[in-house]
Amino acid sequence: MIKVETGKEKDCFVAYIEQALAKLSIEDDDAFLSLFDTSRLSKKDLILALRYLDETQPVMKIDDPTSTKNKQDIYLEAFDDSSGYFMDYDLMTDGELNDLTLQVEFIKKENGYFVVLNDLRTL
Repeated sequence: MIKVETGKEKDCFVAYIEQALAKLSIEDDDAFLSLFDTSRLSKKDLILALRYLDETQPVMKIDDPTSTKNKQDIYLEAFDDSSGYFMDYDLMTDGELNDLTLQVEFIKKENGYFVVLNDLRTL
């Protein structure tokens, strides 16, 4: 759960996800997954997604967005019922966009936002 100041949702959500991706960039999968309140991906699913669903492929190296000058494509939209937000965050490798997109939901609760890792997929 993260606390967010009203009007600063996008900045807070992006910063939170970028901290999570910093963990993924150093292949600390457990630390990455631990930053989500719930995940539809297991560690095995995460690693398989980073291999483009082909177990014979190496794990895709993800750039640390907190230390790169290149900006990722980020799509953040509120749910129609005002219950929270969803985000698509395009990932980079070696300073270039790769085909992977992290999909996250931020569900509004009484004292903050519940963070849900929905998917890591090719878009």
